[in-house]
Amino acid sequence: MPRIRKGAEVEKNGNWYGRVRYSLPNGKRKDIWMPAQDKTHAAQLVRGKLRELEATGETDINSDRVTFSQLAKSYREKKLIPAKIIEGRKVAGLKSLASALGELAALVDSFGRQRIKTITHSDIEAYKLKRLETQTKRGSQRSIASVNRELERLRAMFRFAHRQGWLLRNPFSMGDSLISKADEVRRERILSHDEELRLLAACHKQDANNRERLVHLKPIIIAALDTACRRGELFKLRWRDINIPTRTITILAENSKTSRPRVVGITPRLNDELTKLWDTSSKNDEELVFGITDSIKNGWRSLCEEAKIEGLRFHDLRHTAITRMVKTQQPASLIMKVSGHTQHSTFARYVNPDNEMITGIALALAESNALQQTQSPVSEVTELVN
Repeated sequence: MPRIRKGAEVEKNGNWYGRVRYSLPNGKRKDIWMPAQDKTHAAQLVRGKLRELEATGETDINSDRVTFSQLAKSYREKKLIPAKIIEGRKVAGLKSLASALGELAALVDSFGRQRIKTITHSDIEAYKLKRLETQTKRGSQRSIASVNRELERLRAMFRFAHRQGWLLRNPFSMGDSLISKADEVRRERILSHDEELRLLAACHKQDANNRERLVHLKPIIIAALDTACRRGELFKLRWRDINIPTRTITILAENSKTSRPRVVGITPRLNDELTKLWDTSSKNDEELVFGITDSIKNGWRSLCEEAKIEGLRFHDLRHTAITRMVKTQQPASLIMKVSGHTQHSTFARYVNPDNEMITGIALALAESNALQQTQSPVSEVTELVN
């Protein structure tokens, strides 16, 4: 059926309306009525709606009336779905839905009943400031990074609305940038060797019943420090992914943040821990290596308190591992293969120089300067050719 797009100015009961009639791909016809002040205004509304249909295409939803809650519902149904892995590659969905759903809930709380066409750049800027002034559930200052993640989710939702034909322009593009990664506070916490000794020793601390209730954390701590694997990658590791003869671990694509498989090496002390775990396991290749199916948040907090270590998160072990790998002077490209980074800019954020590395640079510079000063100057002779 041919496409139909017609507009007219209509008077009903003394009131003027702009009416646009169009046909959907399934042949169904749809009318949009727009209240107007007079006939001239009705004609303007008709022309504007026809231009919009030309740019966005026909839809069975009146884009003028789409609320943010409706957009959120559609976006969640189509985008916030569990990851679909085919041949080891993620082709759709998200691997971690919890954070995305939390961001969506915060956005709906603020914009829920508002029509998306009325949300402006200024509205988003006001939301950003309000969120930065709102404390977290724990009563702490909300970070710029967490607010940026919410704004990135909002930007993606508006792009989705644009593709659906509900918006002509993304409000993010109608003013200065609202997302500044440069303002985010980067984590630079790395574990010293002294702190590492205290942390591992605390794993063997006995309680009143002479039980080492934190000893199960020791193997995964060593694995994090010696492989630079992410917490989720370690939690999902199964015995079929471990190759003891070659001393390698395979991180499957479906378990990797970047959806790319990689292989990491096993250090001697990690090999000892894995051997102990295998000897006490049921010898099932499908069994989880570290046996952790939930979170180690409470155990980690108790362990750090026992070791008298402050401000340390489990993810900081990955920072520590990559920093130590850099100190081995291995090629950065090779370390990135092990750590699972695909972009050097992201990899560089994990390289946190300690005092030894910083003073090492200063000493190397001093040696270079001294070498230059001991060398005799080279005179330059210019020959004129007649």
